[in-house]
Amino acid sequence: MSVYSSTNPNNQPLVQLKEFFSALAPVHLKKGETFLDYGEPNQKLGILLNGLMYATYVAESGQEWISRFFYTPDNAIVSSHGSFLSGENSTEMIRAYEDSELIFVTKSEFDETLKRNTRLQELVRRMAEESYVNALRRVHMLQSLTASQRVKRFVKEHGNLVSRVQRQHVASYLGIHRNIFTRILNKI
Repeated sequence: MSVYSSTNPNNQPLVQLKEFFSALAPVHLKKGETFLDYGEPNQKLGILLNGLMYATYVAESGQEWISRFFYTPDNAIVSSHGSFLSGENSTEMIRAYEDSELIFVTKSEFDETLKRNTRLQELVRRMAEESYVNALRRVHMLQSLTASQRVKRFVKEHGNLVSRVQRQHVASYLGIHRNIFTRILNKI
């Protein structure tokens, strides 16, 4: 759960971020369309307005794994952050899981707006901190929890995604085989 989610009345960074880039026209992606492809330089940062998107990477074994789901309000920043910041080609692909609508800003537009606005700098810093904490929680989950514990935690924290995402994709995100995921889910 995001500490800066829309359910937190004291702080709504997603709403604030949308305000900074409100002049941008929304882009519509159909299910399966690509926002960022493997090997492409990531020159854009998206803000998901509605829909569901996901990021994948290819392991050394050649198997594709899901690394993130993007959905509102808690995980609506759509980007391969490493390549966005470094300017290097992306090792991830980001696609629309269902028809989605987002706005996006280019790297140069983002950097220029960030230079001019200290409120945006603070907001981006807080969101980066939150992203780091969430990534660390996921690493700890994958390293220390059993498959059963991972499934139970995912259902508890992201129950709405279970009905929107195919089982093999949730299993990929959790680092387990689809049959194991299904067996555990049926016992819950």
